[in-house]
Amino acid sequence: MTQILYSNIGDLATSEVLSGDFLLLLADRNALPNHPALYKAEDFSGMGSSTIKIPQIGLMGYNKLTSETEVASSSTVALTDGSATLAVSRYTKRYEASDLARIVDKQGFLRTDVLTMDAFVSYNATIRDLVANLVDNFSSTVGSSGVDGSIEDILDATATLEIAAVQGPFLGIVHPRQWHDAVKDVALNIGGAVQLSGDAQRVATAMAGLGMKGSFLGVDWFTTLDVPTANAGADRAGGIFGFGAIGWAEAPLPADPDLPQANIGPALFEKDRTATTATTGALVHGYLGATEMIDACGVTWVSDA
Repeated sequence: MTQILYSNIGDLATSEVLSGDFLLLLADRNALPNHPALYKAEDFSGMGSSTIKIPQIGLMGYNKLTSETEVASSSTVALTDGSATLAVSRYTKRYEASDLARIVDKQGFLRTDVLTMDAFVSYNATIRDLVANLVDNFSSTVGSSGVDGSIEDILDATATLEIAAVQGPFLGIVHPRQWHDAVKDVALNIGGAVQLSGDAQRVATAMAGLGMKGSFLGVDWFTTLDVPTANAGADRAGGIFGFGAIGWAEAPLPADPDLPQANIGPALFEKDRTATTATTGALVHGYLGATEMIDACGVTWVSDA
């Protein structure tokens, strides 16, 4: 823990800082989309365990009917099943500011309302990070190490998912380098109907910045810096997947009315005071988890970083 002291906030507490304005340092602040390709488990609160097992059942057309003669007994078909395990654990962050730092805080970045907003954004960023760090785990892969991402990679991925009988809509969680390499491929190298379609034109003019990029070739796209590297950092490994590939869960902890606590969405925000050092802490806690569920529901996309 690094304390926020008057002596170490020189960029914020100097005579040259005359205004109350401040700029946020660069970071990925986009929350994970509420997309139908993502499985969210039920609230863990009161479940009696920090881990749940999510059954996988081979019903609704998994097994076809078999041909039999007129009076033959029906064949017994085994019910195929499986499961995925999803656990939540504690994630937390703490800032601690001295009284003197709070006194000279002209910009107000140590105000409770600013720190509670930081808690909310940080909580959502943690969920995004947990999910994004799973998209490199799928057994099926497209793309090549050291080679820029392309529209061919996307087509290969969606074909793999369709052949595996994965239901759409599909979600792509990819690094912005992968996204822009594919956009460049669309703009410079693809001819015919794809180039002329409104879909491709929307991709080429997609809103700048991280986060949702819209839909292209049957995939809804989300870019984030949390997408992991591959091959010793030479590549990025994003993923394209449908429902059943990735699940996540949270366990909200209700604030205690007898303590200086408040719920910021599902997150718990609280303050504590260390009188002997004249410092005040601001903490946020979340109980979260994410896991890969059905491997065949996703495809990892490897391309040059």
